[in-house]
Amino acid sequence: MGLFDKLKNKKRKVPVTVMGLSSMAAGADERYRKQARRNQELEQKKTEHLRFSPHSTAELRGYIEKKYGVTELERSDERYQRAYMGVKSHLVFRDAPELLKTEEMPYPDHPPASENDPDYKAYRENSDQRWNEAVMLPSEKFPIHLHVYNIPIIINEIPIAWLEVYVETDHKYLAFKVIALEYEEHYSIDRIRKDIIDYFGISEQDRDEKNERYLQYLNVQ
Repeated sequence: MGLFDKLKNKKRKVPVTVMGLSSMAAGADERYRKQARRNQELEQKKTEHLRFSPHSTAELRGYIEKKYGVTELERSDERYQRAYMGVKSHLVFRDAPELLKTEEMPYPDHPPASENDPDYKAYRENSDQRWNEAVMLPSEKFPIHLHVYNIPIIINEIPIAWLEVYVETDHKYLAFKVIALEYEEHYSIDRIRKDIIDYFGISEQDRDEKNERYLQYLNVQ
């Protein structure tokens, strides 16, 4: 038997510490506190060097079209229509939920007992009903003017992924959707998204309100 086998088979006494539930909970709480402090320090560092140079949605559209050589999708395009419904429902929920007839049902406060859990089924039906109401709101009650761009990610002259960019002018809203992304192209997608968000920029008012535009900008810094 070689030295390695002797060492492998040799029994060693290992000290064992048994922790009570209270000790384990205290350790978990301390980890959460440390992570919260790290997150707070990171956010503080990001906010120390903020630049306030916002651009309008019209300027943003011109920037996207010129830099990335794309034109907006036609209103008849299925991709545009799909994006329109998603963006409109999001903006209604965010800015004008009072326009909906159906009140929002609270999320169930217990784990689902099964796929047919009545509380979860009712919640899904409520969400679907509100989504349909938001999409069907007439334009005079909730106007929305959406512009959709499809930026291809090209490798070896072949498009392997697309970044859909949504610019809504009435509510100054910017959003993205990634289509058919290869894992190794995350960097390219993130770089383009950061470039567009940086150009759109933020104002001091956005910073003070900590609104969606501000949080989106802070997230890519």
